[in-house]
Amino acid sequence: MDGAEIEFAAAWSAEALRLMAENDVPPCPENYAVWFHYASGRTPDLNKEIDARIARHEPLDMNATAELRERLTGDGKLTDVTLNTGAKLNTEVDRILKIIEETAGNSSTFGHSVRAASESLTNQSTPNDVAHAVEAIIAASRKMEERSAELEETLHATKSELSELQQNLEMAHSEARTDGLTGVNNRKAFDEALAREVAAASADGNALCLVIGDIDHFKKFNDTFGHQTGDQVLKLVANCLKTGALEQHIVARYGGEEFAVIMPATEINLAETVTNKIRETVQARELVKRSTGESLGRVTMSMGIALLRPGETGAALIKRADDCLYAAKHAGRNRVITDMHEAETPQAKAS
Repeated sequence: MDGAEIEFAAAWSAEALRLMAENDVPPCPENYAVWFHYASGRTPDLNKEIDARIARHEPLDMNATAELRERLTGDGKLTDVTLNTGAKLNTEVDRILKIIEETAGNSSTFGHSVRAASESLTNQSTPNDVAHAVEAIIAASRKMEERSAELEETLHATKSELSELQQNLEMAHSEARTDGLTGVNNRKAFDEALAREVAAASADGNALCLVIGDIDHFKKFNDTFGHQTGDQVLKLVANCLKTGALEQHIVARYGGEEFAVIMPATEINLAETVTNKIRETVQARELVKRSTGESLGRVTMSMGIALLRPGETGAALIKRADDCLYAAKHAGRNRVITDMHEAETPQAKAS
């Protein structure tokens, strides 16, 4: 993690604490978890809900915050990590403030020591008097240096602690949005990404396509060869989608044997070309049972593509892509159908 990311983590933390104070929210770890989400802007639904409540002048007390945390901040593991971060951050802040207060006190003591040593010198002072005054000033200076060094050391340690906490948050955030079997985005991450990309495409006028694909006859693999083989099929398809999609595309497991690809800044013709290449790659992979070398056949996919229309919602885009997928299944499977073109009949027939 680089310095910029650490600074962002610290900025989110500081902003969360500021917003809590501004809205009279008790500064406990449970509340901090919600406001850290809000400050970072990574949970759009949460931000929308809090903004609406603030606009309506509704209280954001412990009960309201608990309800928002459970309903909108998602995975319990992520919330636990955020709570832990809040508690640790509060400890670090307390340590820093304590040393700063002590250093400020030492600074005042230093001034008094220097002033006292200076005032003790007169025209009649002896060399020994001057020596004692110098020693007093040196001793006070050393004390200040020690406290400054301790503060600097604590700040460095806190920076390291923030880095570790941020890494934990990022890891938990990623795990909460990753499908455990295939390693691609899960449905929660898909919903968030689609909402974000629909808003961006609507604002800047760029093309946005959505692909929804389904593994043909997937139940047959599970029933015939067992669920372990079915899991291997899902992993194979996910890998083909990840390697075949373009850099800006977002691959997700939509549910069961269905996958989705969100394609920002992609016109319908390019989306169709990329999707067909993915379909062909999946079809070209032959499944072989490792223990016996027995061929388990080939996997095929049916896929539908929809292009976002002006003013359209994400839900409407999903429905049209799903309708195209259903049309591909109805037309014989192992093919791609868009909402603007007729199906291209592949050389390989549906299995």
